[in-house]
Parts: sequence; C-alpha cells; structure tokens
Amino acid sequence: MYKLSIITINKNNRKGLEKTCLSVVSQTYKSFEWIIIDGASEDGSVNIIQEHIAKVNYWVSEPDSGVYNAMNKGIKRANGEYLLFLNSGDFLLHPWTLQEFIAEIAVCEYADVYFCDGLGSDYSLIKSPSKITFDFLLNKTINHQNSYTSRKLFDNELYDENYHIVSDWLFFIVNLIKRNIVFYRLEVKTSVYSLGGISSTQQEKFLAERKHALTALYQAGYISNAQWKKAVSKIEYELASLKKSGIKFILLLLYKIAKHLLPLGVYKLLKRLKKQT
Repeated sequence: MYKLSIITINKNNRKGLEKTCLSVVSQTYKSFEWIIIDGASEDGSVNIIQEHIAKVNYWVSEPDSGVYNAMNKGIKRANGEYLLFLNSGDFLLHPWTLQEFIAEIAVCEYADVYFCDGLGSDYSLIKSPSKITFDFLLNKTINHQNSYTSRKLFDNELYDENYHIVSDWLFFIVNLIKRNIVFYRLEVKTSVYSLGGISSTQQEKFLAERKHALTALYQAGYISNAQWKKAVSKIEYELASLKKSGIKFILLLLYKIAKHLLPLGVYKLLKRLKKQT
C-alpha cells in the first residue's frame, strides 16, 4: 500500500497540467501513487499525460459532471493511506517536498488530516491556522492543495457533487462534527497554487452554496441556531458588499461613457449617482 496518492484533475488546461506534471515527476520521494482524471480535454492535455505515462498509475480522459465528480473518480481509484489533491496549474514547491512530508509524519502524532502553509501563484505565503477548530471551519477552510486527507474518511462519504465550489469545505466540517477527526499542522510547505482570481459571479455562487450548506447542517441538527445565524449573517453581509461593488462598477463604466457620448444633462445625472454610491 502506498503512503500517499496524488490526485490531479484537469480539463482543457494543458499548460497548467504540464507545470503540475513536471513538479510531480521531479520528486526525490518516488513511492507514491499518481492518478490523473481528465475531463475529455480538447487542448492537447492528453498528450501531456502520455509524455509522463511511465510515472502515472492510472489515468482517464472522459466527460465528467464537474470538479467534485472528477475528484471522486480519483478517490475511488486511490490506494494510498493519504490523498493529496494537486490539480492542473498547482505544483509542488520543491523536488524534496514529498520527502519532507513523509519524514515529518513519521515522527509526529497521527492525524486524519495533515495540513500546512502554501504559497500563492505570486509566491506570497498563505498561512494556515495553528489549529483547526469547529468555529474556524464555520467561516473558513483549509485548501486541498496543502492538506493530506486520510483515504479512510472517504469510505464514509465522498465529496457532495450537488455543490460546485464548497464541497471540500463541507467534507471537512461534516467529518469534524460526525467523527471528531484529528487535524495536525505540519511545518513543511507543500504547493504553489493559483488564488483563482474568482470573479464576482463565482464569489456570489460560493457564498450562496456555503449559505445553503450551512442551512442544511442547521436543519439536520449539526449546528445550533446561534451558530447558523452568525455564519449566515456574515455571508449575507459579504453578498450585499459584492452587489454594491458591482453596481459601483457599472455606474463608473456608464459615467466614463457618458462623459464622452451623452448630452450634458444625462452626464450630470450619472455623475450625481456615482457620488451617491
């Protein structure tokens, strides 16, 4: 049995996949399983996979219904004790990163989930909390590119494919509630990953999904009314701020257009609206 399985999912991100692959094949620690799930890419991604086929334990290129469907496919194929999700575009920080991970967990206490700091695509440090608590997970999460999750946890349930953005967060909080799983912070930094540049539309979808999931947890009796209200009120505040910033952007754009193209009266009206927002 492998100590670690790396699961990489990809769809039409050939350049990102190549970067990920090069970081994986360069690892000094070799005794890991590598699974690549490609979503029927049409940009030459399969050629990249085939270039590294000698290092890949399993791969497939076929349509999927979304990110979590692809991740679940990888989980079902994984045989490692721990799983690391390193998706196309993410890459391991050093050639010795996995060696450091194996060495560190050999001397520290057991955990269901090991997590650590990571780096953004601009190499800025993305700090992890010193400790994962229920209150932390109510409002935040740890990213899967810098966490190693016990394969056994997925025997209970896979990622919820009804969601498109928040299922990894939901998986962590549900397992903490139901099974009191153990998190342990490692010193090793694992990966460099894109912060995503999430658009306002995607951010709204993320917050809406999180609100829906929290409501489901409350209705199932996993969180209290007070916890639900506090978390949801924060989400609603963030949603209102997003909508306000969107209105400001539209008015600013109209203001710039009006300055050059519209009659003076309309221009002055837009200018006044811009000041009021």
